Formats: sequence, structure tokens, C-alpha cells
Amino acid sequence: MRARDRSGSEELRPTSDTDARWKRSPAHRPLHVWIDFDGTLVVPNVAVELVGRFGQNGTVVAHEVDELLHRGAITLREAWEREIAILPLDRLDEMIEYACEHAPLRPGARELIALLDRKGVPTTVLSGGVDFYIRPVLERKGIRWPFRSDSLTRTPQGQLGIAHPYGHATCRLCGICKAQAVRSEPDRTAVFIGDGGTDRYAAEVADVVFARGRLHEYCRARGIPSHPFEDFGPVVQWLESRLSGDTVPLDPVGSGLSGSECPISRELTASGDPSSVPTPR
Repeated sequence: MRARDRSGSEELRPTSDTDARWKRSPAHRPLHVWIDFDGTLVVPNVAVELVGRFGQNGTVVAHEVDELLHRGAITLREAWEREIAILPLDRLDEMIEYACEHAPLRPGARELIALLDRKGVPTTVLSGGVDFYIRPVLERKGIRWPFRSDSLTRTPQGQLGIAHPYGHATCRLCGICKAQAVRSEPDRTAVFIGDGGTDRYAAEVADVVFARGRLHEYCRARGIPSHPFEDFGPVVQWLESRLSGDTVPLDPVGSGLSGSECPISRELTASGDPSSVPTPR
């Protein structure tokens, strides 16, 4: 079947036997936006700043953990266990207030929030950080999006601990399994926005990736198509075009990586993704 596009020229539209496949393709499904917190939605890495400022010998520990983590010598869970262990329980309120006062939104965030809320696009903050500072920062800034993260706990010995309510059932690489969250709604196109080490597996399986910092470097090194950004201007522009019904570039992401450490990414590669059917032209 042929139809007229906005310019008046004819374009091929899907026939009945391809209609279902066409609607399932990432280019035509409704969106769900998943956005990282530290270093993405807010400018600083709040977790690192809290460890450096309030932890015993915090600056040294934060630097050592960061180096070990990005060399692959420790997992994200092990990194948080080391850092939480040096945070003082009796200064928890002080840490929360510090986070609220020192976590400015990334430029363009207000425009992004307004657009997604106005259009009713489901949006979730997906963080490798901890709930005790994320929740109050979001509340203080009037952001009503739900969030998923690790949770602060108290041990029987009266010390701070960490729980992983959104972790993978068997994999222990990450605290929160961002890949699992991003792949949780097969009827929606997953748009992921991130910047760092906790974001790499989400980027491997998302349909659309916006990346900065270490995540952008990771995507380039592994051939994962991504849109670079520093402020949210490019993200807002892409979303405005997509939500207005315009055809926007959509690289074939979301298929996983065969050599990934992430089981979800590997399984996706092995099984193939039925939602990645090319758009009929």
C-alpha cells in the first residue's frame, strides 16, 4: 500500500502481512526513557562526592575503588560495599542535605523534564547509586519520575550496609541490573541516557542510546551506535522529532554483544531480538 508523506511524494507503507512486524520495530513503538542519575541527570557524581567528603580517608578510597572498578578488578557491588563501609551513620542527615545542595541539574534538564511530562512519556531514573540521597534530591527539585537504585540498610551491628532490590537473580556484576530494566518492556522503544561504568550493559541492549563521558568511549570502542551529548539539547531535539511523528535516525541497537560479561546482553545476541525487524520502506 502506498501513502503520501508530508512532502506529497509517495512512500511504501506496510502491507497486512508486515503490519505487525512494522509496528513492533523500535522506530514505531511508543517510548520509555531510562535515565541515569549521577553524572547524567545531575552534573556531579554525588556518590563519589559523598564518599570523598564524609568517608574516613574518603578521597583516597574513592580514587582506589574507581581505578579498580574500571580495570575490571572488582565488581560494582564490591565497589559500593567498600565505599558504604566508610560512610558515618551519625552524619546521614548531613550527607542528604549536602547532596541536595550540591547536585545541580544538567543544563537542559528542565526542558527535558517538561517535554517528557507534557507528552506523557514513561520515564524512569535508573541509578547505580543509593536511594538515601537520590530520593531527596529528586523531591527537592520537584521531579516526580520513579527511580530504581540500590538501597541503604543498617546492619545488626549498627553500621551502614547496602541492598540490591533490582539486582539480577544470578549475576553479581552490578548492584542494579540496568540491562534487565531496559529490556523489561518489549512493546516500547527503550531510550537510554547515561554516562558511566554502571551504564554500559544498559547501552548494549537499549534501542536508542545517548552517551557522554566514559559511556560514550565504551560505545565507540565496541561499535555500539550512540548519540553524544553534554547538555540535554540534543536529547530534547531528538525526542521532539520522534514524538511529533517525524522519521528520525534509528541505528540498529538493542541486539546485545556476544562477548559481553552481561548475561542479558549475551542471551539477546544468541536468541536474536524480534523487535529489531527493519522498518519497511
